[in-house]
Amino acid sequence: MSPVQQELSVTSGLRTVAPARHHSKVVKFISEVAKAAANDAPTSVEIFSDSGHWYCRVRRGHEKTRPMGPYTKQQAERIQEARRMSIAERGTSRIMFE
Repeated sequence: MSPVQQELSVTSGLRTVAPARHHSKVVKFISEVAKAAANDAPTSVEIFSDSGHWYCRVRRGHEKTRPMGPYTKQQAERIQEARRMSIAERGTSRIMFE
């Protein structure tokens, strides 16, 4: 038997693994805890100026995100409003705090 035929016979016996179709209980539990914890602390979206450049960041309790920017003041105000709307709809569970 040639090496190519040997390789084909070995690999033809393997089957592909289907992707998981459900989450484990641990993942569901962690997601539920993250959602509940994210909505406990008061959240604010603030804009601030540093050397003439405007930045936007989200603050939740003592946590805060890295500043996003630099923007013009008008852009920062628009982003602030968009972030507020997003947090009102989806909460803060997907936001990365430092």
